[in-house]
Amino acid sequence: MNRFAKPFIIITGLLFLLFFVLSLRSIVSLSRIAGEEAEAEEAAYHFALFLPDEVQGFFPQVADGAREAAAEFDCALSFHPIGDGRLDLEMARFTGVDGVALYPSIDDDEARYILEELGAQGISVVLVEHALTSESPWPFVGTNAFDIGKRIGELLKTPPGERVNAAIVYSEKSPGIYSEKDLVGLGITSAAGERLETPLSIRLTDLNPLDAEALVYGILRNEPEITTIVFTDSRDTLAAAQVLIDMNLVGTVRLIGFGSDEAILEYVEKGILAATVVTNPTGIGYAAVEMLMELRRYGNAPAYVDTGVRVVTADEVDEFRRGEDLP
Repeated sequence: MNRFAKPFIIITGLLFLLFFVLSLRSIVSLSRIAGEEAEAEEAAYHFALFLPDEVQGFFPQVADGAREAAAEFDCALSFHPIGDGRLDLEMARFTGVDGVALYPSIDDDEARYILEELGAQGISVVLVEHALTSESPWPFVGTNAFDIGKRIGELLKTPPGERVNAAIVYSEKSPGIYSEKDLVGLGITSAAGERLETPLSIRLTDLNPLDAEALVYGILRNEPEITTIVFTDSRDTLAAAQVLIDMNLVGTVRLIGFGSDEAILEYVEKGILAATVVTNPTGIGYAAVEMLMELRRYGNAPAYVDTGVRVVTADEVDEFRRGEDLP
């Protein structure tokens, strides 16, 4: 036998064993029911929700909304991470789930292939907050990117009479909004109109939580002409606000944040942030499960459910915390 053959066979065998173990773990994980309200054997349907693995912020709130809907509709619900080479989504078609809702934070072509395989197995699919294409065949529940831009643009129009030189910061940490940046920008320019002194300056932060800090430091030190910085990710918002505080430059540049974390609301109350743009993650999670139920019961569902967007200023923080509708 060739002296290289035996090591090659051993390595190949180990790789196969590793893949088998990972696949088995994914299938076992997908078979567990996370919803406490309904056991799998008692529920009419079992749905799996695939979200980025976060302990706080947007996606845990999406999960909360999904749990609320699962309890109301008496369906079983399990939660699974997506991305970072995890096999859970790829293995979902072998687990007997009736439907899958996911935030497709993986390569679009890979996601499209997997979703087509799910459909071929009769598994219903709903996309959450991030559509793969403008002509996606899968129902979508989330926020209208153009409306997000319009709300931001309306903020840029105040105070009246002032010209604005604005930078908008997208982030790889929020790929859904980044993928729709053209629509967001169109909404901003349609609402702000001639108030913009120059075209929007577009920036991008990566997955590094410190990237937003470095970006804001750079703008404050080297680009004094920028009067307003708009964020589209809650983590970037928190980092930017802390930079202003650390540099004792609160008020020198206007920050418009994104998200409804309690720390962000406190920054709005204190005037560190001029306002924050808030989507409805709990409503998104609820609507995703509701849409899956419609697909299973009736065979169809709306192609798109818009869960809305709002702006919260300092005068509106208390109303927002009480859950009151804002204009």
